[in-house]
Amino acid sequence: MAVGGELSVSVDVLGIANAIADAIKKDTNRDGFVKNLMEQTFYAVGQQYNVMVFNLSQDYEDHFNGVKFYGSATYDSVVFGIWAFEDGEFTNKGDGGWINWAFRGWFDRDGGHVTFHRP
Repeated sequence: MAVGGELSVSVDVLGIANAIADAIKKDTNRDGFVKNLMEQTFYAVGQQYNVMVFNLSQDYEDHFNGVKFYGSATYDSVVFGIWAFEDGEFTNKGDGGWINWAFRGWFDRDGGHVTFHRP
């Protein structure tokens, strides 16, 4: 389902798509866009789930359990995946930095590998 023209949603068990679509419209720089997407998603899920925002043009590996939301948002032709989930692992095989990824929740990080825990 397309929401707000720039957000495409595949899974939205929690009904948070409109809140995230509103966040997309407000940012004027890419790192701010990525951070805001992460924060908006985290608060939209009631601070109950882990959140990952990632530049889908980069190589990655994800193993998420209990996915409650998945969508994608575009900033200046760059597509970002947005996940809200219970626990799991994620490996960033590309470049780091706020312009490419942001995550929030309960986790342990070792470089580009993040292990997420349930709250």
